[in-house]
Amino acid sequence: MLCSIVLFIVLSDDDDPSAADARSQGTELSMGRSMSCHHVICLELKVKDLVPFSEKVIYRLFIARGMDIIQRGAEAEIRRGKWLGRDVIIKSRVPKSYRLPEMDRSLRNMRTRNEARLIHEAREAGVPTPIIYDIDTVNAEMTMEFIDGLRVKDELGRSAPDEVRDLLREMGRSIAYLHRCGIVHGDLTTSNMIMSKGRMWFIDFSLGSRCASVEEMGVDIHLLKESFQSAHPELLDRFHIILESYKENFERADEIVRKAKEIGSRGRYT
Repeated sequence: MLCSIVLFIVLSDDDDPSAADARSQGTELSMGRSMSCHHVICLELKVKDLVPFSEKVIYRLFIARGMDIIQRGAEAEIRRGKWLGRDVIIKSRVPKSYRLPEMDRSLRNMRTRNEARLIHEAREAGVPTPIIYDIDTVNAEMTMEFIDGLRVKDELGRSAPDEVRDLLREMGRSIAYLHRCGIVHGDLTTSNMIMSKGRMWFIDFSLGSRCASVEEMGVDIHLLKESFQSAHPELLDRFHIILESYKENFERADEIVRKAKEIGSRGRYT
């Protein structure tokens, strides 16, 4: 007999092999009502046969079902799927066996929280970033809005000269907004920017930080120029457009640009 129940649960660390049994006996998860806040999640379940299984397994069935891995990096896996009817990306920081388990959990938790905070603060600073829907501190996962668009890396390669100028000016303005609020991205490349709905979205703040120094902001600009040297050498003579827009929107820009030049000269003969 089909029945409907609502559960408020606290996630546990115990896995349970009975998840497979639950699915084989017709367990069906409904997207009816759900909310989560750190470890607490409310689910509405429709089940034909109630089979005991752990809260962590319920969470994984509910969130991860249908998630396809679209990218694997040294630190994290990126999945795309649905969450409460929304198109989402889930970023999971994978455990590292060479670290002590307790240290590994702490590091992954801290880095997940830090990146989520930076994404939120960048958005408040006026830079389009994905909306964070959920943070799972147990599994070091972030569920965020899926931005449907082309990477700026690809847009620059297919755009007319006037459009390229507009993209470069928008890039400089967005970086200025970040630096104005003391945020550095840490990995400024055109692969970490997406054009969607007429706006330039910044993604992947995993190497970012707050309360940035002049040196750290200078490194941001230096790394961006290096990325242009490797990915867009034909546009290197137009890099000044980014810097002009950056200076128009950030009162300390001249100091940062000088520092970026200094950083570039340090490695020239090494």
